Amino acid sequence: MATEGSARRGLKAHDRVLPPNTLTPEMPVVLPCHNEADNIVRYPDALFPALDSLGLGYELLLIDDGSTDATPARAADLQSARKEVRLVTLASNLGLGGALRAGFSEARGAFIATLDADLTFPPASIKDLYQAAVAGKADLVSGSPYLRRDDMTDVPWARRLPSLMINALYRSLFGHALTAYTPVFRLYRSSFIKSLDLMANGFEINAEIAARAMIDRRVVIELPVPLHARTAGASKLQRGRELKRHLSLILRLLSGQ
Repeated sequence: MATEGSARRGLKAHDRVLPPNTLTPEMPVVLPCHNEADNIVRYPDALFPALDSLGLGYELLLIDDGSTDATPARAADLQSARKEVRLVTLASNLGLGGALRAGFSEARGAFIATLDADLTFPPASIKDLYQAAVAGKADLVSGSPYLRRDDMTDVPWARRLPSLMINALYRSLFGHALTAYTPVFRLYRSSFIKSLDLMANGFEINAEIAARAMIDRRVVIELPVPLHARTAGASKLQRGRELKRHLSLILRLLSGQ
C-alpha cells in the first residue's frame, strides 16, 4: 500500500492542469485521450447525454496524453462549452497507465469512473456501475462483455481472441470471481484506488488494479456491459508489446511487488 500521493506518479511539474470547480463532484469521470480528435467531436451527442442523465454532479477529467493531432484543440473547445469538463494536459505520451494515474490524482469525490475515449462501452452504463457500488459497498465495479453471450457480436475476433486468452490467464492466477481483468470501463471507490501504488504504464494497468483488488480481498462486483467495435479513430493497442507488459506485470504480482 502507499499514500494517496503515490497516484501523482502520472503528473510532472511541466504538465498543465486546469483548476477544478469549487464544488466537489459526486462523480468524477476520468477519460484518457491520445490522438482521439475524431472521437472527441462525438462527445456532445454520444457522451454528455449519458452523463447528464446520471442525476449526479459530475466532472469529466479529459486527460490529453501527449496527443499530436487535433485532440488538444478539440478538448479545449469542449471545456469552453461545458463547465463539467476539466482538461489535464500531459507534456508527453505516458501511456494509458500514466494517464489514468494522472486522472486518479486529480479526481475528487467518493467514487471515480473510468471510460474509454472511443466509447466502445456504452457511457449510459456508468449509472449501473454506480448503483451497484453503492448497494454492494464495492471497492471496484467492472463492466464485462463476457458475462452474456451476445455482448461482443460486432467486435472482430482479432481483438476478441487475445483478450479472451489474457483474461483466462489472470483468472487462473488471481481468481474466477472476475470474467474480465482488462476493461477500462469501471467505477472505483476513491479511497481504494488512491491507496494503490500502481506501476503499470500501458493497457495492463486495468489488470493490475483488478488483480490487486483480488489479492487484497476487496469487494469486487462485475456487471454485464456490451462492448462494441471502435467506429472512429485508430486503436493504440500494440498486441506484442502489451503481451510482454502483461507477463512482466504477472511476474511482479506473483512475487509480491
